[in-house]
Amino acid sequence: MEEIFSDTEKQLLKQQEELAEFIKTGEAELMRNKELYLKVTGALEGVAIVRGRISDLNSNTEEVFDR
Repeated sequence: MEEIFSDTEKQLLKQQEELAEFIKTGEAELMRNKELYLKVTGALEGVAIVRGRISDLNSNTEEVFDR
């Protein structure tokens, strides 16, 4: 009977280790994905700012030539 408990405990400990490693790997991957998401979001904001400034410059240039 003790052998059954011992084997079961070993199997459960091994499974616990594997799951802990799986979680650790998943959390690391999630952090990398979050960082990439934030970088892409920042790049999109940069594009929007540059686009707006170019539009403003074009509008100001047209006003100067319209005078």
